[in-house]
Amino acid sequence: MTLALPIDHVVVLVDDLAAAGAAFAQAGFQVTPETRHSAAMGTANRCVMLDGSYIELMGIVAETEANLTWRRLLAEGPGLRGIAFASEDINAAAGGLARSGIAAGPVRHFSRATEAAELRFSVVRIEPDETPGLQCLVCQHHSRDVLWQPALMRHPNGATGLTGITVPQADALTRFAVESGVTTSTGTANLTITATTAARYDLRDTCGLTIEMVTA
Repeated sequence: MTLALPIDHVVVLVDDLAAAGAAFAQAGFQVTPETRHSAAMGTANRCVMLDGSYIELMGIVAETEANLTWRRLLAEGPGLRGIAFASEDINAAAGGLARSGIAAGPVRHFSRATEAAELRFSVVRIEPDETPGLQCLVCQHHSRDVLWQPALMRHPNGATGLTGITVPQADALTRFAVESGVTTSTGTANLTITATTAARYDLRDTCGLTIEMVTA
């Protein structure tokens, strides 16, 4: 049995959040300021907001039980280490995972403060053994209008939307039957993004991935 879930965002796990943000900015993306998740999570992030999805640059600021899997993945180097699927009802999604035989943790509620307001969201983390090399989760946003602000989605390089994800572990994602218009394929870590101008950015040094910009 599969569980059809659209992709909400991807997580690029990095050692140096400031350097990663600078690399994306130099490539022409607008990057949000650094914000910290709740103390229990022990993580901070910067985001690149796109139409219907986003790229989350995430770093560890304190070792906690909640970020143990992230720390283990980061020990392998920076890169595309997480995929979050979207849900409008996190409890229903948790039930769907269980019925599909996909091992996952309990529903957890988190927040992070931004300059505009507090962002609130709920997640269910899929057990790492289900998607080796990736931390996948299901996410429900409770303050979407704060996160997806039109001004934050205007990128100097003309980026608009995420259309493709390439990771070595793509085969492990077939159980989720993603139907969001974002394709997943097996290969070296890369994100494909629609934009007004085609380009390619090599961010392997700081972020462990490349970005392919394609015209719609």
